[in-house]
Amino acid sequence: MEHTKTKKISITTLSPIHIGCDEDYIPTNFVIKDHLLHFFDMAVIADELTEAERKALGNYQTVGAIQQFFKSKRDRFAPLATHLVEVAKDIIKEYEGKAGKSTQQSAGSAPIYNLFPISRTAYNPLDVAPYLPGSSLKGSMRTALLDAKNKGQPLLNKNETNQELQQRLLSYDKDNFKNDPLRHLHIADAHNDENADPAPTQILYAISKKKRSSERGTPELKVFLETIPALLNNVFSGEVRITDDRISWQILCDACNDFYYPQLEAELNHPHLSTMLDLEWKKLLSALINDEIKNLRESRQGFLLRVGKHSGAESLTLKGVRNIKILGKQGEPPSYRPETTEKRFASHSKVANGGLLPFGWLWIEACDDAYQHVSISMHDKIQPHSNKLRVAQKERLLRIEQTQQLAALTEEEKQQQKEIQQQQNAQAWPGARIKFNAGNGALSVEKDGKTATAIAPKGAQLLQTLSADIQQKVRTNQYVKVTAYVDDRILIRIEC
Repeated sequence: MEHTKTKKISITTLSPIHIGCDEDYIPTNFVIKDHLLHFFDMAVIADELTEAERKALGNYQTVGAIQQFFKSKRDRFAPLATHLVEVAKDIIKEYEGKAGKSTQQSAGSAPIYNLFPISRTAYNPLDVAPYLPGSSLKGSMRTALLDAKNKGQPLLNKNETNQELQQRLLSYDKDNFKNDPLRHLHIADAHNDENADPAPTQILYAISKKKRSSERGTPELKVFLETIPALLNNVFSGEVRITDDRISWQILCDACNDFYYPQLEAELNHPHLSTMLDLEWKKLLSALINDEIKNLRESRQGFLLRVGKHSGAESLTLKGVRNIKILGKQGEPPSYRPETTEKRFASHSKVANGGLLPFGWLWIEACDDAYQHVSISMHDKIQPHSNKLRVAQKERLLRIEQTQQLAALTEEEKQQQKEIQQQQNAQAWPGARIKFNAGNGALSVEKDGKTATAIAPKGAQLLQTLSADIQQKVRTNQYVKVTAYVDDRILIRIEC
């Protein structure tokens, strides 16, 4: 029998979050200026360009030339931005040094350019605000629930597939997918509260580090990622809805905490990698997981979760059955191990010898009144970090709003100037016949085989300047002559 149980949840980021959406920022839809990425709508830029600039842009033959075109016009394009993102200083240096410039020559002597892609995190296309997809949250919860069912046991045999493993653990078969109990776990997308500012984002490096210090000299992979910053208090709200008695909030809390807590604890205490973590962050997280988070998780008021593709293979696989593919040196076959040989971290620095943060950690809670004081204590410790991020975000949003207001005012003034100029240039057409198209709101006049038109809403506005009886005659398509004033086939004003 199904009983719907619903929990409103609040989500705090404990470390940088990146959930891919298969979209990139590229140097033809952004410029970097004043330590910020300025993202703009290409349709707006197209309107801003002169005919000569459009032609020149269409004739560029290399990626570098196109990148340099936008980069050289950043002062002009930056005010048109609809979205601003903080960028790590070292990434800004790379943009200045590499965007629009060839990095090397190909075998055929053609220049090779850094495309400078920056992977975007999942966002709402209506307001560009980052969010956490319910599917991503549920996927991480499902892994934890499966791990709790498996209890660290190996596969039944080496040929058992992932799907067969899940069917065995959850007691359903491929022909009765509807019997999968986790179909009754519904996780809503998590967004910022309706009256709150959108969460800020940052452009950071994603950098690989070997788990053993002896492998430190191995080349480290570095990419650029948009992330939701660490330590944002109650930044997202969502909902957990359960429609099956085989699942409960308590079971979900226990499974997620049992699976993810040891992983976070291991990262904070890793003999090699923990020495490169951001010291202030490490100190705060260590204190929280041994005090407030410990209290809240033990009382099942919330749970740890890890999301995003850079959270690591250990967070995506079950204990006992992990068989992670490890690529060997060039020409060597891969090996399979129960753990990875490296970890991905978020870094503000290209060198990345310190100040690192792991990806993907969230704290999710639905706190009872009896434990609100513990929750408040936890968030009070995070609040100074959260406030700094939110103040900077509010300043960016205000900057966009002020720029848009200025642009709107400028357009209004341009329109006023245009109308004044048209009035001055207008030529009189005495005895012109006037017609009104009620279907599209256009008002037109004809004289000596020539036609001039005022489209909606200007057409109706001009018609209302005539007397009521003349308006009625025009609307009923009676023959009416007026003196029309026309500029370049545009009807400017009428007199009768």
